[in-house]
Amino acid sequence: MSEKNQGTSELTPATQIRRLERVVARLKVLTQKYRQAEVIQQALFRISESASSAQNMEQIYRDVHRIIGQLMTAKNFYICLYTEDRKSFTFPYFIDQYDDARMVAEVPAEALMRGMTGYVLRRGEPILCTKNDIEALVEAGEVNFLGSLPVDWLGVPLIANDEFIGAMVVQSYVEEMRYKTEDLELLMFVSQHVVNALERFRHREYLESEVTKRTAELRQTNVELRSEIKEREKAELQNAVLFSISELTNTAEDMSTFYRQLHIEVSRLIQAENFYIALLTENRQQVYFPYYADENGFQARQRSLQKGLIEYVLRNRKPAYIDGKIRDSLVAKGEVVLSEARGILAHQWLGSPLMLDGRTFGVIATQTYAKDKPFSREDLELLNFVAHHVSVAIDRRRASEQLAKANSFLEKRIAERTEELVEEIERRKEIEAQLYHDAHHDNLTGLPNRAMFADRVNQALARQKRQPKDNFALLFVDLDRFKNINDTLGHSAGDEFLLEVARRIHGAIREPDFLARLGGDEFVILLEPVKTVDDTKDVASRIIEVMKAPFRLNGQEHFSGASIGIATCRGPDDTTDRLLRDADAAMYEAKNLGRGRYVVFDEAIRSGLVDALNQEAALRHAKAKEDFRLWYQPIFALNSDTIEGYEMLVRWQRGKQTVLPGEFMALAERSGAIIEIDLWVLSEACRLMKTRKVGADATVPIHVNLCVQHLLRPRHVQSLIDLVASKKVPYKNIVLEFDEDSLQKEDSRRILASLRKLKEAGFLLALDDFGRITGPLHFIYNYPFDIIKLDRNFVAQVDRKDRAQAMVRHIVTLCKELGIELSAEGIETDSQRKELELLGVTKGQGILLSPARTIEGTHTIPLATRAQHGKPENNQDADQDDDAQSATSATSRVTEQD
Repeated sequence: MSEKNQGTSELTPATQIRRLERVVARLKVLTQKYRQAEVIQQALFRISESASSAQNMEQIYRDVHRIIGQLMTAKNFYICLYTEDRKSFTFPYFIDQYDDARMVAEVPAEALMRGMTGYVLRRGEPILCTKNDIEALVEAGEVNFLGSLPVDWLGVPLIANDEFIGAMVVQSYVEEMRYKTEDLELLMFVSQHVVNALERFRHREYLESEVTKRTAELRQTNVELRSEIKEREKAELQNAVLFSISELTNTAEDMSTFYRQLHIEVSRLIQAENFYIALLTENRQQVYFPYYADENGFQARQRSLQKGLIEYVLRNRKPAYIDGKIRDSLVAKGEVVLSEARGILAHQWLGSPLMLDGRTFGVIATQTYAKDKPFSREDLELLNFVAHHVSVAIDRRRASEQLAKANSFLEKRIAERTEELVEEIERRKEIEAQLYHDAHHDNLTGLPNRAMFADRVNQALARQKRQPKDNFALLFVDLDRFKNINDTLGHSAGDEFLLEVARRIHGAIREPDFLARLGGDEFVILLEPVKTVDDTKDVASRIIEVMKAPFRLNGQEHFSGASIGIATCRGPDDTTDRLLRDADAAMYEAKNLGRGRYVVFDEAIRSGLVDALNQEAALRHAKAKEDFRLWYQPIFALNSDTIEGYEMLVRWQRGKQTVLPGEFMALAERSGAIIEIDLWVLSEACRLMKTRKVGADATVPIHVNLCVQHLLRPRHVQSLIDLVASKKVPYKNIVLEFDEDSLQKEDSRRILASLRKLKEAGFLLALDDFGRITGPLHFIYNYPFDIIKLDRNFVAQVDRKDRAQAMVRHIVTLCKELGIELSAEGIETDSQRKELELLGVTKGQGILLSPARTIEGTHTIPLATRAQHGKPENNQDADQDDDAQSATSATSRVTEQD
């Protein structure tokens, strides 16, 4: 037997029983602790489950109270929490035998922190206090007890993310229900799980609120997108209809088919079951109906002008919306007389004038007999919008038919002539010769083209290598104001002009000289042989002289001119490209010196090209706030001395030299420096507006010209909006100007979206230099411009040319109908101002009214009237003012007009 077993066997039965009793007692304690741990674990599980399934916080608090009540006596239980700003406490759950929960709905943090709950939070640890302990704390000044005094008070802090968020408290008012340290530990253990449950429910509520909020935002975004899609679909439909109408001019077999298809296209936009077109005869004494569709079978016939609805629109030159009430009113006034032969009167009638070059030549109309199919004012706007394009389409179709007849006649003559050719070999030779001629000659003038000219220059260079004494030179001829003639009179007149130019130049050069056309309005001449540079000057002088004579185009006299650059051969190592480049550079120097002259390329011009590169480099390093100066020019009401606005202008102060915008703005746009310059000018305009010294009225708007590059990036557009907002200047006091030429060169959709965003922000928008290039009307129809500024070309001709007056009158009418202000630039004479007033233009600017002025050292725009801003008497100042007038924008979109 082992020693251990031997020792055990020696124990008495009584000793063994006592040992077994101690083991059983320990097992009972362990069992009780295990059961208690299991109860606690189940309680924690129920708390977690409540946080996941509860519908609201009140239910969680009740569940927590119930679960804690199963672990200990918790008849009196409450939870207090910090508010979000931590300046007070709320009691989201409060159950007490003696105190009313409504009395403690919310307590300031300072007050509560002096109580027992605040004592727990101050100490940051759980506390078990008896009634005597609480009285001792009150007597010591540690707490100010709130409410009824309990027998035992048990409180633990609630901690989330290492921060006290509140406290949880149980208390007893009777001696039979007392708390122990084990209850404190239990409550402290449960409290962290309660905090986790509360935080999880709060997080769930936050997520649900965020989901609800995001859902609402997405729903609103969806509504907005649907609205935008509807608008875009409407715009696309309009564009599609206009494109189809334009295509009809080329695809329709005859005018009847054209009008029938036109009716179909118009019906895609508005209700047009009853649709007709009325046109004036050539003598404008009668009206006829090339197309008439009526559901009642009525057919209108050609008749003399009367007082019908058609004549009413023709007289007023405006679209008309006519219903029964309006028709009766017009009849009562005698403006309309109803025809007895008309039959059934329409319930509603829409009509819009057909106009071309400011001249009305017909009416497009639609009507409805049914009261359940009424027209809207929007239908009238659509019909009027279509009418402008229909006018052009009808005119083109007429011209197309005439051209078709002419082509038919020519084809017949060609066929007759072809039949006379009897020998196939001759025909082949003629074709080959023609192909060679077309490949080496200009189609319009018949002159040699660039390829043939380069070949002739190469031959001259080869001869020069063999015979160095046989020198030659190149003349580069550029026509002045050709683009203006081409845009104003049309391409046919431009072609006629180029033919006459070719004839004149050919008559001015010498017999052996070689004339060619590079393209557009550029001609080149190879002078060979040349003994001295004077030979080239003589030829250039003769060309300039013959170009001074007027050109007879479309029954009117027009003047042009020529700027000529001369480059001479430098030796056998010279090249064709170098000669053309130097002649081209000399030609531009001639244009810069005032046109109508010649310049021989020399080292000074070469240095000028280098200077241009240096100037671009200097511009890249220039700083807007330090190297640029602001000017301004008032905008007046033409019938008074009232100032309606100011336009900001800018100069580059390059050292002691003041550089005008026309000399550096193109470089600024190419280098990207224009964005910074524009933002600086806009910032200064806001600052000047804040000084409240802008004229007699501090709300007089300031015009700031911007480069179109601002509209190509959403961030640039937002920068403009944020800049003005930061300056606290009302958007309506700033007018942003964009010039027509730049807008035409960029993506129209992106431009339109950016302009609309600026418009929605509150800016006023202006279309600058309208009519400088072609004056497209779609800028007026489709773009949100508030102001149209007529280009100085229109203004310069308005007092002496009927065509210019008609165009201005047409634009005035359009702007009035669309609610757009119209202003004129470059007013230089009283006759121009008076004619503009008669045509309906109400605002303007120019040297006559006030030249451009510098902003003085105070950097404010002084109070000004037209009398103070008269044209200066000093000639030198006047020249500077002319320069300022030519720079009509902060970024001076000055382009030289050919």
